[in-house]
Amino acid sequence: MIRIQLSEAEVARLEQAFRSATDPKLRDRLNAVRLAHRRRSRRDIADLLGISTRSVQRWLNAYAERGLDGLAPRKALGAKPHIPPDLAEELRRWVIEGPARQGLDRANWTHPELAEHLYRTHGIRTSRSAVQRLCSQLGIRPYRPTYRYLRGDAAKQQTAREDLAELNKGAEKDELVLLSQDEARLPLVPTLAATLGVKGHRPEVGTRDNKGLLYVFAVLNLLSAAVHATTLECPAGKKKPGQPSKNRRMQEAFAAHLRHVGRVYPSGRHQRVVLVIDNAPWHRGAAVTAALADNPHLELYRLPSYSPKLNPIERFWKLLRRRATHNRLFETLAELKASVRNSLRYFQTVRGRVKQLINGRPKKAR
Repeated sequence: MIRIQLSEAEVARLEQAFRSATDPKLRDRLNAVRLAHRRRSRRDIADLLGISTRSVQRWLNAYAERGLDGLAPRKALGAKPHIPPDLAEELRRWVIEGPARQGLDRANWTHPELAEHLYRTHGIRTSRSAVQRLCSQLGIRPYRPTYRYLRGDAAKQQTAREDLAELNKGAEKDELVLLSQDEARLPLVPTLAATLGVKGHRPEVGTRDNKGLLYVFAVLNLLSAAVHATTLECPAGKKKPGQPSKNRRMQEAFAAHLRHVGRVYPSGRHQRVVLVIDNAPWHRGAAVTAALADNPHLELYRLPSYSPKLNPIERFWKLLRRRATHNRLFETLAELKASVRNSLRYFQTVRGRVKQLINGRPKKAR
């Protein structure tokens, strides 16, 4: 009989530890002490817990010497890591700079290739899984790259940001109306996007060879989040002799769109209406000049080349496509136009969401 005599306070701590323990090994060791306190023999405890009497003796001795801390299972130290900790920053630099900076003829890193490069440069032979664990600790994980427009002029883009900030201040003071303008190209055939489905029943979307297109010309009010749009139908088929070119038709459609904007924001109520546009070729020409002459209160602010991120309506198209055209096959351009217009009406009812898109995601406080 092993004499374990505990005070009421020790019994309370032991019971609390036993109830809250999740490790099976720790629960068995705590239970052995509980049973010994209740005058159970060492053999009875071993039979009840399915262990040897020597283990029971060792646990009781550990509790007698160090209390509850003596019963905590010890974790194995494991093998010494093959990759020294001082190589962590160098590994991060490799990933940030890319394989080409290391003289490798490839564009992307993988865990096996990092392991191979470690062996070639430092003579450290390690496994893919070891590199993967280290990358996880260093915050290195798979990323989908984003485009960076290399031909954009950084100085001109910075100037445009400052100009847009001043225009936005003027819009807030009701000195002008600031509109973000762009065009979207929507096909009759469906564009695919992720959607909910049931395992074993993959969603299917019908499609066919149809080259019909619908162009949507839209302006987004950067203060009120109102959207105003016109459309241009481009049926499938080759251009017939005598018909205007695509660029001429787009110019005329853009000019008609400007006149529509002039009617929505008449000069009698708005002395200055600024449209932020890109450098598409149909944003110039005789038809556009005539439309601006008929609406002298309209003003075009042209962004620098390759600067789509400066035009907030570019982000709006993603929402519109997701609601209006993704995973849907349209039989006619009239059906496609009706879907687009219904979605535009919907976004007029959720202007708070559109405003959040205009302002961007709020930055988290550090």
